[in-house]
Amino acid sequence: MLYLDHARKMSASGSDTGTVRRQVLWVKLVPVFEDRPVSSDLDAVDEDARIAAVDRLHGLVSGGSLSLEGFSAALEKVLAALTNTDLKAAMLALPPLVRLTPAPLRLAQPLVLRADGGLKLGSGWQLAADTTVSVAFGAAVLDLTAASWDAYEVNLRLETQAGAIEVVVPEGVAVQMVGGSGRVQLESLSPPVPGGPILRVSTSGPTGVIRVHHPKRRAGGPLAHWRRRRTASRPSSGR
Repeated sequence: MLYLDHARKMSASGSDTGTVRRQVLWVKLVPVFEDRPVSSDLDAVDEDARIAAVDRLHGLVSGGSLSLEGFSAALEKVLAALTNTDLKAAMLALPPLVRLTPAPLRLAQPLVLRADGGLKLGSGWQLAADTTVSVAFGAAVLDLTAASWDAYEVNLRLETQAGAIEVVVPEGVAVQMVGGSGRVQLESLSPPVPGGPILRVSTSGPTGVIRVHHPKRRAGGPLAHWRRRRTASRPSSGR
């Protein structure tokens, strides 16, 4: 315990003159270990993020990109992670969620695509770190699952006057709507994979429609029962 003696001159009226009154403060000393990491509730693992990580591991092993031994080792790290930092570190050691463009082929300037009519970007197209797609009329389809990504963080601007733009986003990519105008349909998206790509979307369109969604997925799956169990085991926030 630490003893602090604080003296003040107090008069009968309460002013700081007159007799001396002493205030004694007792402070408990807590040992501090500088080499011990300090946990923070703000960095605590979110269970949706953990489920997304496990789902990603399953996709890698079922697709042949990860061996069973690698799956077991990665799963152990994912389940043992106490912070988002730990979870991201475990996932960054795995193959990337999207196909990355080789460094020498990445675009040095922003990519701007404009079309008066329809536009369809499928397999093999290159998504720059800063990409703008503008369609006056007609329909445009941007399949980001088939694209080669120049960066793990992409700024995508979508512009349409009276047309429609459809963006197909890989599951696990973090989608951030960063502003704009127009009619936007953002369908229910899966939780982003920790340490995965980030897609920042801004929109512009007086009468057009912009729709962002995942590829159609078969209902259920090998991890559906596991997800339901994890969700059911969470403490209820209701009173």
